[in-house]
Amino acid sequence: MRLLVSILTGTALFAGGLAVWWFYLPVWKVETNVRSQLPDGFATFSGVKYNRATGAGCGYVNVGNRPGLPRGTTHFVLLPDGSLKFDPDERVSGSIVQQLEALRKHADYLALVYARCA
Repeated sequence: MRLLVSILTGTALFAGGLAVWWFYLPVWKVETNVRSQLPDGFATFSGVKYNRATGAGCGYVNVGNRPGLPRGTTHFVLLPDGSLKFDPDERVSGSIVQQLEALRKHADYLALVYARCA
C-alpha cells in the first residue's frame, strides 16, 4: 500500500512540476524580459500570455507615471528578438495628416498584435 501511495505521490508531483514548467515558465520569462527593459524594473503585469507558435509574449503592463513610458496600464508585445512594442497612446486629433498618422500607428500595432498574439 505504501508503494502505491509513493508512486501516486511521485506521479502527481511530476505532473505538477511539468504543468508549472509548461504553462508558467514562459510567462515568467516574458515578464522578466519586459521588466529588464524598463528603466527602474518596476512593473505590474496582467493577462500575460506566451504564443509558442510565434514566440511572442503579449499582455498588459502598468509602469505608473514614468516619463518616456506609456502612462497607466497599457498593452505590450514582446517579439522573439527581444524588442518591446507598446500600444501607441497618441490621440487621434489635430489636422487630417496628424489624424491619419495616428491611425496608421494604431493600425500597425493592431496588425502586430493579430499576427503575433492571436
